[in-house]
Amino acid sequence: MNAIEFEADIEDGIVKIPEEYGYLKNRHARIVVLYENTPEELSVSASQAEIDFAAVKAPSLAGHDGVEYQRTMRDEW
Repeated sequence: MNAIEFEADIEDGIVKIPEEYGYLKNRHARIVVLYENTPEELSVSASQAEIDFAAVKAPSLAGHDGVEYQRTMRDEW
């Protein structure tokens, strides 16, 4: 498998392949899309980052020493 990289605008769900890659016409390809976050998306991520998990307790581990539990799990193998 080969890879190429170029930047393009997505307009109405369509990405135009540059002419220099014209040999790709009528071929199957796997497409990976990398995009920049908009300011609105960044503000939502920042507000989610403010969630405090300090009060969350794992009931299954409440009566166990965490390090001892990990050692026990490793010894099962």
